[in-house]
Amino acid sequence: MAKADMLSRLINTLTKAEKRYFRMYTALQQGSKDYVNLFDLMEHQSFRSTAALKLAFQEQYAGCSYEVCSKYLYKVLLDCLLHLRMQKHPTAMLTASILKCDILFERSLHEDALKQLQKVQTTAAQNEKQLLLLWAQQEEIQLLQQLNFQGITEEELAHKQTDILQTMTAMQQIRQQASLYESLRHTLLYRGSARTLRQQESVDILQAGMPDPLPHSATSLKVHLLFQAHYHLATNDHPAALQVFHQLNQLLETHPSLFEDTPADHLLIIEGILDSLRAGKHYEELLSFIDKVKRLKSDGVYFEIMQQRLLFIYESGAYIDSGNFKFALTLLYQYVPLIKKNIPLMDISKQAEFYLYMALIYLGNEDINNAHNSLEQVLQSNLYSTLPVYRTCRLVHLLIQYELGNYEYIRYETRAFRRHLQPDTRRSYLLERTVIKFLGSGEIPAVTAYRTALWKKINASFDKIRADKYERQQLKLFDFSAWIEAKLKRKSLGAVLQEKQGTRN
Repeated sequence: MAKADMLSRLINTLTKAEKRYFRMYTALQQGSKDYVNLFDLMEHQSFRSTAALKLAFQEQYAGCSYEVCSKYLYKVLLDCLLHLRMQKHPTAMLTASILKCDILFERSLHEDALKQLQKVQTTAAQNEKQLLLLWAQQEEIQLLQQLNFQGITEEELAHKQTDILQTMTAMQQIRQQASLYESLRHTLLYRGSARTLRQQESVDILQAGMPDPLPHSATSLKVHLLFQAHYHLATNDHPAALQVFHQLNQLLETHPSLFEDTPADHLLIIEGILDSLRAGKHYEELLSFIDKVKRLKSDGVYFEIMQQRLLFIYESGAYIDSGNFKFALTLLYQYVPLIKKNIPLMDISKQAEFYLYMALIYLGNEDINNAHNSLEQVLQSNLYSTLPVYRTCRLVHLLIQYELGNYEYIRYETRAFRRHLQPDTRRSYLLERTVIKFLGSGEIPAVTAYRTALWKKINASFDKIRADKYERQQLKLFDFSAWIEAKLKRKSLGAVLQEKQGTRN
């Protein structure tokens, strides 16, 4: 990313409190403040390109160097954000305390330095900041050595050395747990949940290697539960995943400090609960939990945009499942402007999912052009092609082309789709084959008896899909069977989904 783009994103993600602190900080500085003028310009106006910003700055502040001002502004903003974090972020505060001990020792304030290190160790141990605890323990030994171990017995020294080894042992086991969890999450993100026995066996190997959580360690328990929850997602056991995510949520409520350094884990727990509730079709509980998510206080722009994304995906997802596309469209108008503005903050998987849900809402409202345009954001870029959600995007794109009557294009695309599946028959999933077979047959004849017979045959395939834990997970995102049924019975997609919802209730 270009430096200018980094500066723009940094400014756009500042909170009101951070902007206020920046102005207070710069007000105390002496000398030229051309960089503040650049900040004002970027805060109050948006520019299509760096060249446009540079031109506007040079026209308004003739004689000022844009390059110098932009680099210095970036540095000052980072300094301000770091200073703010050191005032309220526990890890940053502990880190600063250890650094202060170095300063105290350098000025021969040995006693105070050692007292500070003891306080850091106590706080770090209470909050399970193992890395900081180890750092403080090693700093203490180093300072004692420089003082020639004055005032410390051999037994006391041995005890401190044992404490260091115990800290390192705990860190090693937690790192082992974390490594397995990271591998599992990577598999879920870039391969998706298991859809074959062989894929399940690969995650079972990770499960077999996961050690039990350390006794009396909330951090170890947290990583263990995160792994277990995602293992159940990877093996399509959503009821078990929901149970573990609820345990994680309880851990979050009783040990909030565990998630101060990893707000992304907090979001993962929320999403895990929402995803499992939707997979189990517990819509009343899902909407109740969404109300709780709405009441969460946003901690900065990143958390806010991730929160808005969760609300959009799962609230609209509940209404898509029930065929209430009009209300889903209302939610789209409510959430999409803010999400689109900050979409670069999302990872590529979440971006693709966001555009997919936009397309599904437009498809259900029979706004085919907007549905097509939404998916083009994904399909016209190679950035998303390795993601599991990309296959779903391609299938929905074919539905849209069918709605547009582009049958020759569909035949070409379905042949390409089949070629993609042929090299590995394990990837020739029944859902995909059922959908592309229907689409590839072209326009449906008008004879009612033919359409009825065809739906009976296709529905039998979907019965097999729904009964197979490896296949049915794809229906969690979108009920392709409902769309085909709507075409064959000449009903609206919303009406078919509402009938299915009524049958389930």
